Amino acid sequence: MNEFYESEKVIQSHEVDFMNRLRIDSLFILLQDTAAAHADKLNLGYTALKEHNFAWVLSWAKVEIEEFPCFAEEIMIKTWPKRKYKLYSLRDFRIFNKTGQIIGKATTAWLPINLKSKRIIDTSSLPAPINYQENQSAIDLLPGKIKAPAEKEFLFTEHMRYTAIDLNQHVNNIKYIELIMDSFSREHYEKYTMKCIEINFITESKYDEEIDVYKSADEENFIIEGINKKDAKTAFAANLEWKIN
Repeated sequence: MNEFYESEKVIQSHEVDFMNRLRIDSLFILLQDTAAAHADKLNLGYTALKEHNFAWVLSWAKVEIEEFPCFAEEIMIKTWPKRKYKLYSLRDFRIFNKTGQIIGKATTAWLPINLKSKRIIDTSSLPAPINYQENQSAIDLLPGKIKAPAEKEFLFTEHMRYTAIDLNQHVNNIKYIELIMDSFSREHYEKYTMKCIEINFITESKYDEEIDVYKSADEENFIIEGINKKDAKTAFAANLEWKIN
């Protein structure tokens, strides 16, 4: 049966940071690669949807990490489609170390879109049905909107170039995650470890556009926003929680 999908990974040297911890952008790549492989098996992957001018777009994600794997460590990622919520298709993940202990969890919200009209379509229009596993939940949370405080600190501007653009001709969500993680200093990473990140992917950005990155904070959380210079629209917003090393 294809309701669940498991993928074994070995952490590579280019996937970890200077503290020998798996980077969040690397983790998102591993999660999305695992989701894509499962979607292919369900006849809901890139090739199957492309024939109908459809595609999946990641709209929201929350990831909780108990323990960051290191270079050369073996992990296993398990994923499944959890449920439909409004127009979203929710997909969850559990991350295990080589002894079978859960070291991370994630829940994600995907929207199927028509590539020509750029409009969201209902999952009933997809080329295959989705067998949701509603009794299985890695994180019990539904997609929500991250609200940033009015006061925020400008950090930097990033120009979207060749390496930022994906198959759908817009900035890949991994680039946004890189910008989020680059919003913190080396000293911050030496003192703290991220324990949770929640992200809204809000509007698309394209080649040659510029993103202004801002940071705001409350007592425990940091909120990072990316705002497109061209139209002043928010491209992404993320809420991050940290713990002392």
